[in-house]
Amino acid sequence: MSGRTQLHSILILVVSCTVADEVLQFLDIRNAIAGQTVTFHCSFPLFKDKNKIVVHWWKDGEREFLNSRPDPRRRFRVESKASAMLSLLNVRVGDSGVYYCRVQGEFTGNGTGKMLNVSASPHPLKILPKFFANGSLTCLCKTSGFYPADYTIAWQKDGQKIVAGVTTFREKNADGLFEVSSYLHETRPVQIGTIYICEVSHSTLKNPTWVNYTVSSTGDGFSASFPWWIYLCGAISLLLLIILLVLCCKFCKCKARKDNIQMRHCVRCSEPIMENPKCKEQAEKLDNAEMPQRNQRVGKVNDTAPKLKKHRKRDKDTTCA
Repeated sequence: MSGRTQLHSILILVVSCTVADEVLQFLDIRNAIAGQTVTFHCSFPLFKDKNKIVVHWWKDGEREFLNSRPDPRRRFRVESKASAMLSLLNVRVGDSGVYYCRVQGEFTGNGTGKMLNVSASPHPLKILPKFFANGSLTCLCKTSGFYPADYTIAWQKDGQKIVAGVTTFREKNADGLFEVSSYLHETRPVQIGTIYICEVSHSTLKNPTWVNYTVSSTGDGFSASFPWWIYLCGAISLLLLIILLVLCCKFCKCKARKDNIQMRHCVRCSEPIMENPKCKEQAEKLDNAEMPQRNQRVGKVNDTAPKLKKHRKRDKDTTCA
């Protein structure tokens, strides 16, 4: 147990023994930073039975007790016969307000109430560089959501403060916090190795928070004309187009090969066979010599259909066999 918790327990015990019929409240951190844990303590007259103590908590302006709505950031506990506590984990700016406790049982009474103030820090910062075709540069320094609204921002270039060429905007985000965007415009080409620093001061910071950017090349950062995701989509589209063309080429080659095979078969069956003129004359003489023998065999022709003869390949030689 920490020294602060022990001190609160002793103080609550002393108040419970000395003050009668009164409910008092204590707060360990009155001005908290978003993200911290804050604990409210409720002190009341000593009860005989701890199990009969009922303590409710509520925030000023709300109609329901905090105990009635489940919230993982809230912790309720009866510490002793004379004290109870409420812990808020990871507090937010919206948790600011006055909190009360109400005790019921052997004794009934309301607490005096305690005010909680929650602030948010602009830390961390980030710098986004943007280069242009002529070598000029625009640096964007963006804060995290912060509260309250008062702040100061400053730019440095190689250790020297910059005033000219700076444009700063402040706006509220969806959570009701303030965000600052500061632009540093360098109209002349920048040199590699130049260091830019963005520094922000705020009431939540003991020391100013800052972020730096060192120019590594005049072409890094975000493009001046198109965001990076456009180039990524273009590269993916080009890759898909190449894959589609390859598949189409393979399909066309396979189809052409099939068509070529079928064409060869048809041409081979139907193409007329050219004859050599000399061979034709010799064939006619041979037919005239064999004509009588053929006439004798005419009567012996069968009724069956003649058999089809397959084409035979003829040599390209002009001599007759």
